Amino acid sequence: MIRRFLLPILAALASPAEGSTGAGPRSIYPINQRFMAVADSSVDAILIVDANAGGSIVGHFVLHSRNVDSDHSKWLNPISISSCEDCKHLYLTSNNMSYKMALVRPLKDMADNYNFDDFKKSTIKFFWPSGWGQNPNDRQLKGVSIARDGSSAYVAHAEAVYSFDGMNPDDSDPKARKVITTEDAGINGELINNIHHTHSLKNLILTSDHYTSFVNILDDTDENPLDRDRVVAYQLPLDYHCNYLYDGVKMRFFDTAIVAGYYAFALGQATESEETDHPGVAIYRLTWDDDDEQWHSCVQIAGSGLEEAQWVDGMGYDARFSATAHQISVMPTDDYYLLLIGDTDNRAVRLVDVTTPTITDYVTEAAGVSSIAYNEDLYQVLYNKEKPWSALTPESVSKNDGKSYFHSGEDSVYSMNFDEAQDECGRIGVGRVCTLPELRARFARGQYPSIDGDDESWTTVWTAQKCEGCHLQGPGKCDVGSSDNWGQEYKMIANFSPAEGMQTQCVHTDTAWEAMSMCCGLGGPAVLGAKATTSASEQAKKNASISAGVIVPVLIIAMVAYALYMRKRQKPAWWPSFLRSDRREDTGHAPHREVDLRGRDYI
Repeated sequence: MIRRFLLPILAALASPAEGSTGAGPRSIYPINQRFMAVADSSVDAILIVDANAGGSIVGHFVLHSRNVDSDHSKWLNPISISSCEDCKHLYLTSNNMSYKMALVRPLKDMADNYNFDDFKKSTIKFFWPSGWGQNPNDRQLKGVSIARDGSSAYVAHAEAVYSFDGMNPDDSDPKARKVITTEDAGINGELINNIHHTHSLKNLILTSDHYTSFVNILDDTDENPLDRDRVVAYQLPLDYHCNYLYDGVKMRFFDTAIVAGYYAFALGQATESEETDHPGVAIYRLTWDDDDEQWHSCVQIAGSGLEEAQWVDGMGYDARFSATAHQISVMPTDDYYLLLIGDTDNRAVRLVDVTTPTITDYVTEAAGVSSIAYNEDLYQVLYNKEKPWSALTPESVSKNDGKSYFHSGEDSVYSMNFDEAQDECGRIGVGRVCTLPELRARFARGQYPSIDGDDESWTTVWTAQKCEGCHLQGPGKCDVGSSDNWGQEYKMIANFSPAEGMQTQCVHTDTAWEAMSMCCGLGGPAVLGAKATTSASEQAKKNASISAGVIVPVLIIAMVAYALYMRKRQKPAWWPSFLRSDRREDTGHAPHREVDLRGRDYI
């Protein structure tokens, strides 16, 4: 389960090209509370991301033929994706065409079995049913939305909406036809930017620059008015409600999501700014009033909408997004509410926790924002034919195994900024703080510091993960250290617990955090290329063999069983050193005295 927002934060800088949409994560389809499919135009692929593991990629599918890797003009360049729980297809749109991607089995089945091996067996085809008429080919195709139960499916063009059968897509589909025009929806001639189903599946949400229109697709008789060529729409003037936030400056909006029936969350930005021509986006919340039967109280809950694009996590206005995030998805859960934003120019998924006041009586004007940073040099991994890139895959590069050092217990928590955490690793001879892929690998094995060994407890550590973004006008990667980039002064904090998973946040390197030391890399024997035990069963076998060599035969069974039980738990002081297969205490350091760990047994 993806963790809700945890900690507060700060800020950075940017400047995308005029009128450009950027390249990176353009759309997200949340498969369940843990896994999501991400359409990333910077690598022209669909990526399956494990949000519990801090953005680890567990499956991918390249959307173009690999013989045109070097010809970006022939790439698909996805802008929207959608599917449903029982759908055997994943649907995509680019600016000019819609596609259907045939799956071996539904994505939810793969997620429920924690196995996406079949995803690479998918096939993709053009999808433009005859009932839609001629494809305009005007680069104005927008989003695709499928009801989670598969009951309805729609593709949006800037000037119209088309229906189709999401469970049985076919070129001769009798359900395929044009069902809405902008005039029908009361958008007053504006162009549609995005389309979504509401959680109730009773309405479609169409967002334009200044309006959101709610179009009824399930009436009181459980029939769809669109099937009778009847468009019943309600219009919400977003600009009218929200532009007071910027002293009357006009605004534009890209997408809207409805949460819990009473809250509308809109993604937008000011159209004019004295600070920049390309302000980062912000999230705005409007509230439905039953008595007045209208939306009111537009509140800015995350991001600036006026200042330059950046990548900063934190509360409310302190958080920052890029200027090219254009779509909102909602995590499918009733326990809490998370908005998922494909932060295009930051090449990351952003989580916006809107649980409060959605399911509480507490009213707040600030939402917590965190990040899922999944892009580990993906462009190089997929398209650089030279070593070492050619030997890697998106799945393998997400985790980097090896050995590390850490120390557990309440006395191991200190207020440290990034440089102080780095100095601590250098002082003990280990070299540096861990990268995010290194932390993912160790988290998966249960090898990390803990305050009390409780699975519910959270561990916070600095990482070497950069929070650097840039504007890409096409597929590719940011040039490391370029003056055109923003975020050089930001790194990621990782928060993780066995019960909830891993969450990351971009924070300024000068900010002091209550964190524990965890170091990787240099200083220990066979640190690079070290073979690590990667499964609980293999580690259990290792523990058992160590114990069997030294314990009196009559105690073997009982001692091994108890050792396995205690393997990932905090060890009492009397615990025998030969049973400490993870060597946590043996290789730990006392913070107030110098300890040379070089040549010792690292984890």
